[in-house]
Amino acid sequence: KKNIEVELKFQVLDEAQIEELLKNLQFINEKRMVDVYLDTGKGDLYKKGIFVRIRDNRKLEFKFNLAAFQNQNKLNWHEECSEFSFPLPLASASDSVDSINKICKILKLKEITTPNLEEFKNKNNLIDSILIDKIRREYKDKKFRYSFDDVKKLGKFIEIEFLASEEDDIEKIKNEMREKLSNLKLKLITTGYNEVYWRKYNFNLYLQGRYLFEEDYKKYRPQAGKRNIKNWFWCRGRRGELYKSTFRKIRS
Repeated sequence: KKNIEVELKFQVLDEAQIEELLKNLQFINEKRMVDVYLDTGKGDLYKKGIFVRIRDNRKLEFKFNLAAFQNQNKLNWHEECSEFSFPLPLASASDSVDSINKICKILKLKEITTPNLEEFKNKNNLIDSILIDKIRREYKDKKFRYSFDDVKKLGKFIEIEFLASEEDDIEKIKNEMREKLSNLKLKLITTGYNEVYWRKYNFNLYLQGRYLFEEDYKKYRPQAGKRNIKNWFWCRGRRGELYKSTFRKIRS
């Protein structure tokens, strides 16, 4: 079963180079994607490494590293993450409420009694904290998929992806992906757009977050130690089901 998505993500430093690359790829589609991140007014979820978002008003998603959440005093790199997704509007079936409440219990959030998004927000004092609005153009070649994101107020980013199975040689795939983009002017991004946003618009809050850019670990959290984070990848589930996602580092 192909349930491992191997991905590299970069900030684009030379757009002309990227456009030349994309000319040689097969265009798939272009779409707008809007993510609304929920948090308290003080960013309490962000500070704990909990990411709750609404994607395109169609999905409610939770992302967190359980080990990092349970050990807040231990410094962690953003290498591993569990992800849970629920279609919106929330299903009226009791198992939808039960599944969300299991996550709430783990994250010490207040549980809901009905499949109602507003109840979840109100009980946990959550507001629409960040809006990540992007236009994504997707491409592919014979092996990999590429996503070119133009993110409003943040800039342009590119991702290269491969959907693999446990039987595939992941290390070989990762090396091939690095080689594909090795001649381009790019900056590796090992966090999500959430951190990218706060780093640009509220640096003080950004520094209180659970995860930082690699160069900021060196400057602000040197006790985290040196890590050779080249990229990250995760296991992805399918629509409507609970699924676990695992971010891992890649060594040279």
